[in-house]
Amino acid sequence: MNTHDMNLNLLELDFDAQEKINQKFNFEKNLSIAHCAVVNFCPQKAILPDSYRSIDDPKYQHPTQNEFNEVVEHLAQVHSLGVVSKMLGIYRKNDPNKTIKNWMNGAKIPYTAWRMLLVLDGRVVQTNRLTMPDGDKPWAKYYD
Repeated sequence: MNTHDMNLNLLELDFDAQEKINQKFNFEKNLSIAHCAVVNFCPQKAILPDSYRSIDDPKYQHPTQNEFNEVVEHLAQVHSLGVVSKMLGIYRKNDPNKTIKNWMNGAKIPYTAWRMLLVLDGRVVQTNRLTMPDGDKPWAKYYD
């Protein structure tokens, strides 16, 4: 990280304010580490479907209807289809589950909605993937 990328105003804050920010950062970091551990070391299936890959992964495949339905049905057990619709921003007052039902019946789901479902269900970890200044994609080495 370059200093021009850093918020230098943070250095002007008093110690207590900086400490509060640091504590929140460490809390979020620990949650992220725990989530990464669950996703990478505790899945029910040893090999995750190619639909769980990032869209820039050459092996990414659109989810099958069964893969989609499995994720939605699990989320609906935890919340409800209506809440899932709200989480995705597709809730309609007159028919809250219309879009999800269409997807469950085989309509093609946009990648962004699919990825959000995977994140919400704790099946993947979504991070900002920053390309290096030379164009290198450091995460690409984990494509198999």
